[in-house]
Amino acid sequence: MDLTIPAPDNVAPDGPAGNWQQVTLPHTSALRNGTLPDQNNAPVITSWYKFVVTPPDALNRHTSDLVFYLPRWKTEGRLALYQNGHLLWYSHGDLIWNSFNRPVMVELPFSGPSTLLLRMDTLPQRGAGITQAWVGQYNAVSWRYRTRLALQCTIPGILAVILLSMGIILFFVAFARPNSSLYLLFVFAALLYTVRILHFMGPLEPSIFPAAWFGWATINSMCWLIVVGWLFCCGLAEVEFPWLRHLLVWGMVICSVATSPVFQSSINIAALALSAYIFCFVLSIPTMPLLLLAMWKRRSRSGILLLFWNMLMFPVAVHDMLLADYKVSIDHLYLLPYVVPDLFLSCLYILCRRYIDALSIAEHANIQLETRLHAQEVALRNSYDKLRRVEQVEVLSAERQRLMRDMHDGLGSILTGAIHMTNNAAPHTLIAQTLNDCLSDLKLTVDSLEPVDADLLALLANLRFRLEPRLHAQGMILHWSVTPVPPMQWLTPSAALHILRILQEIVTNIIKHAQAQNISISTLVEPDDIIVRIEDDGLDFIPTQPTSLGRGLHNIHWRAKMLAATIAWHPRSPGTSFTLRLPIEQPSP
Repeated sequence: MDLTIPAPDNVAPDGPAGNWQQVTLPHTSALRNGTLPDQNNAPVITSWYKFVVTPPDALNRHTSDLVFYLPRWKTEGRLALYQNGHLLWYSHGDLIWNSFNRPVMVELPFSGPSTLLLRMDTLPQRGAGITQAWVGQYNAVSWRYRTRLALQCTIPGILAVILLSMGIILFFVAFARPNSSLYLLFVFAALLYTVRILHFMGPLEPSIFPAAWFGWATINSMCWLIVVGWLFCCGLAEVEFPWLRHLLVWGMVICSVATSPVFQSSINIAALALSAYIFCFVLSIPTMPLLLLAMWKRRSRSGILLLFWNMLMFPVAVHDMLLADYKVSIDHLYLLPYVVPDLFLSCLYILCRRYIDALSIAEHANIQLETRLHAQEVALRNSYDKLRRVEQVEVLSAERQRLMRDMHDGLGSILTGAIHMTNNAAPHTLIAQTLNDCLSDLKLTVDSLEPVDADLLALLANLRFRLEPRLHAQGMILHWSVTPVPPMQWLTPSAALHILRILQEIVTNIIKHAQAQNISISTLVEPDDIIVRIEDDGLDFIPTQPTSLGRGLHNIHWRAKMLAATIAWHPRSPGTSFTLRLPIEQPSP
């Protein structure tokens, strides 16, 4: 018989002729023999189960909602249900990866006494069996069906979706972690578990996904899940067993290649499934004592918990393999779909615990860092205050020394000259002029101490206030043509005094020697410089020989050098023009 041919729509009401045997459900009609089926000459084995339904008379009169309920059937083949010889239901999907784990509930159209025939077509040497069956009213049977459907299909599917969602979240968390190997192993395990659960959901539609590749993926996903769990435990214990790791990984690679659809058909892959599971478990058994010893040495409670769930998988896996091999009643549930999520939850708990511990360590480190930073800020603030006080003392000392030097060189020398004149009975007018010069020099020093906030015009305004009465007393007219200029951030009291003394010396020389009637002071702004120009209409004065300069002109050159400024005299008709070129930016030392 060809399994690709649909089941007939009608059969004999009492089933095929032959010697029927009474059996007790659950029943296994054929066992596996451990060999690969002969695909070229493989006659189909058909098993028939007959159920004689005799509802009570009261039920026949009041209701017709009878249903047939079968918790599970298992074979590599197909199943069909007949009532009084008429086809009511048949299995769909792939013959190998069918809906063996999905309970069956079929409404019976005839509620009176009838004969139900359950036909099971299966490949030889692959085994076949059914669980207990029920016939009754929908309300009395449906709760059994819904419960079984939830336990066998719905809950494992929901758990797979939840774990896959957690895996997706941890996949993105892994990118933010410096050492993300454990997170990536969890993600990989979640994907493997999701693929494995598809094996229990069924049926597979071959037109959507090839049956051979589906079988290869679902079988090897379970084997790789064991390897990934072992690697996760090794990573948690921070131990390495290189030879065991290579043995497990390469053994699984060989197993995956050997069961590949490139070399095997869908039927052979299903036949090799049990051998692949046994091979993987045999490889992983020696690793557990070594991991347990490593966890015990580290006193890792979470690691021992995780290892407990890993070791619990061995008896559970043995139960499921015996169930798949018809050595255990097929009324039992497959347990791995429930134990593996517990293992995942343990892994997730460990990862979350490590993540929370890492956050706690980081928060504690941040608190310590903030405390240390605050202490450093306090120490730095104290150091800064001390340094500022020292700098203030040094600045005051330097300013004091400068003032003493200027007063000694200027005011002191003038007063000394005035005393010398008094002792020599000099004319009172000469002594008065000398004392006036002394007073002007003192006022100039005071003006340099006024805060000008980098404003050259304020400095020049003070100079004008001092010069105008003096020029007026000499019968001279001051022409003021000062325009706005950019601020000079480097204009300190010392620099201001240098500028004032240069300009005062120029004006004094004009008063004493030029015989001028008019003096003009103006400013000019160039891209990099500010020019202060003093012009008079008196006698020409162009110093040409630096060696022949007097002390006043020598001081002018020295002060200009201290300012990184340049000075120049130019003849004009009549008189002389003096320019002081000051840099706008900080002058080079």
